[in-house]
Amino acid sequence: MKIHYLSTIFIILLFVSPFFGQDKEAFLLKLEELGETDSVASAQLLYNKGVSEMGMGKYSEAVTLFDQAIAFNPSFAEVYLNRGMSQLELKNKEKGMTDLVEAILLNPKLDKAYFTLGKEFEKQQKLDKAIENYSRAIDLNQNEPLYFYSRGTVQFQKGDYPNAKSDLKKAVSLKPNYAYAWNDLGSAYLKLDQLKMAISSYEKAVNSDGKMAIAYNNLGSAYRKDDEYNKAVEAYSKAIENKGDYALAYNNRGIAAMKLQNYEEAIKDFDKAIEIDKEYVYAFNNRASAYIKLETWDKALVDADKAVLLKSDYAYAYYNRAIAKEMVRDVAGACSDWQKSGELGLEAGEVYYKSVCK
Repeated sequence: MKIHYLSTIFIILLFVSPFFGQDKEAFLLKLEELGETDSVASAQLLYNKGVSEMGMGKYSEAVTLFDQAIAFNPSFAEVYLNRGMSQLELKNKEKGMTDLVEAILLNPKLDKAYFTLGKEFEKQQKLDKAIENYSRAIDLNQNEPLYFYSRGTVQFQKGDYPNAKSDLKKAVSLKPNYAYAWNDLGSAYLKLDQLKMAISSYEKAVNSDGKMAIAYNNLGSAYRKDDEYNKAVEAYSKAIENKGDYALAYNNRGIAAMKLQNYEEAIKDFDKAIEIDKEYVYAFNNRASAYIKLETWDKALVDADKAVLLKSDYAYAYYNRAIAKEMVRDVAGACSDWQKSGELGLEAGEVYYKSVCK
């Protein structure tokens, strides 16, 4: 499952000053007047300016403003939070995480600080730490779908599919049009062998975001698993429509076309996948399979050779090459490849080797 993150700007915007309402201009003018004499007001003004810089991606400038805000008000927890986030954007991980911890010390109920820590631990593949911090954020704020989504995706990475499903279901209950959560919920259902629920979730993902190529691709694969090959082709086509260089979707559409015995169409898709990714081993092997169906043995042999060259432990490539070799009267070579595919765990290769070669 490919896992998707929302921009940290989402968090940034949550911290725009609560004082900014209809009287924003008057408030700013008042802060300017107070700036030299009122430390709390000065800190607030600098904080707001720092948040604005963050919103424009000017993280260095934001850090400078947050430094100044802290000089005026050292107990301003949200400043530490946003400075920590800015430091993380600048790849200053140690400084960023130190600021996040300080924000929590100053305000233990700052759920967004726990969330941001969790996100950083996830990037570092410290998944248990990530879950711990996401859980703290959820304990403090059970109405934020992003928190449940993030914890769910980490549960998925850990192979804990029941808990991943539970968190992702909660995310979509809080935000019914949450396309990424629906997509990943579909993947959790697949892991739990709940195919119909997976299809339903992927359908909700693409209905929530009609340009989400990965969800269309996943939906196509779920349809294919359910032997709905025409629907699979349609879904893969939508994925390609939204992402023209999507090699995986071309490869998958080619597989579905083969199931429909449209071998020429399948070859066109495998051609396109290989054009996009010139070392796409599975597309080479799948094209070899299509050429075998068309009894185009020389081309099948070339593609199977390439697949073996790219992935020396690819049992199916040896198996396909064995078929092609047998048909061009290279029986010894075919037997060697069948034996190799059997050694790599492909039962059909072992059967052929024992029945044909011995």
